[in-house]
Amino acid sequence: MLLREFVGGDPPHSCKLMLIDDPTGFGHRVLDGGQMVEHVLTQSADFERATAAKMSEGFTETERSLTRRIFVNESQFWIVWLDGVTIGTQVGGLRVKWKESVGQTRVKEFRERDRAVAAYHRVIAAKQAEGYREESSRAVAIADMPNTPLNLGKKKAR
Repeated sequence: MLLREFVGGDPPHSCKLMLIDDPTGFGHRVLDGGQMVEHVLTQSADFERATAAKMSEGFTETERSLTRRIFVNESQFWIVWLDGVTIGTQVGGLRVKWKESVGQTRVKEFRERDRAVAAYHRVIAAKQAEGYREESSRAVAIADMPNTPLNLGKKKAR
């Protein structure tokens, strides 16, 4: 399964495009107030056309979507994404016609962007060392975030 998350439109809203590679299956659309918020497609060519259409309409892909990577081994899938200073992972068992809506999701927030990016690369390297292989690989773009002062609060005495 492939997933692309976009933001844009008038008024601004988010939209998810999903590919469930099953040419004999049925896709669907979810609308909210006349705006498409989710579109499931079952053929790769249709998914690529829908992605190109969203981009031509001025939508931009979210960082979470751009950094989302899927890894599998013989019995499990593992998904990782980066969103600002937060890393999310999801793990679950592989089955015939598996869906990413199953499994356990964990989210970890870091104080600094640099630490989050380093941890993102570190967890990917660790999974690859465990024998996971990337499914549907694509170039990953990690954008720099503006340097904003952190409000760390008061330090506690030990």
